[in-house]
Amino acid sequence: KEPFVLTAGRLWDEAKNVAALAAVAPGLPWPVRVAGEARHPGGTMTATSGATGDAGPATPNLYPLGRLDEAEMAHAFARAAIYCLPARYEPFGLSALEAGLSGCALVLGDIPSLREVWGDAAVYVPPADHGALRDALVGLIGRPDERRARAEQALARARRYVSAPMAAAYVGAYKGLRTKASAPPAGPQADDAAIDVPAGTARS
Repeated sequence: KEPFVLTAGRLWDEAKNVAALAAVAPGLPWPVRVAGEARHPGGTMTATSGATGDAGPATPNLYPLGRLDEAEMAHAFARAAIYCLPARYEPFGLSALEAGLSGCALVLGDIPSLREVWGDAAVYVPPADHGALRDALVGLIGRPDERRARAEQALARARRYVSAPMAAAYVGAYKGLRTKASAPPAGPQADDAAIDVPAGTARS
């Protein structure tokens, strides 16, 4: 593992909250590398997407990598010591899963969906709290043993979400639904013929 923080996703997407990393990057002891599409579908470029070169990154200590192909992204995950996704909204987080499987320590947005997926295997920060994000990253950077322990936790948790167990769970869910659908209805029937009407009672 190498000493840098990685994030990935659409840079223009406010849900990914790359802006929070851009805000704290200048105060971090490690560089922050950002992989992903910088151009909005409307044609505009994000403020954190400036080209790097002799003048350095557009935002101090934040290095846009651009859009990477699958092999390049796998290489970035394999090298990064910390993966950060301070998301405001994320239904599952495939990039965090890839990072976990690659042995990265995880710093994630404190939202219900990511807590459900990762449990105690990640460090969580409120998406709008830049101070908490900076403290979480500085803490992991400065404590190698904790960082390695977090990476091991993330890897163990990520292995629960590989394809074979997920496929088996889906098959089990479908079988359960099929069993319910084929079972006879429980309780009294609504059919008039099955209702015992006392003598002398008119049917409506």
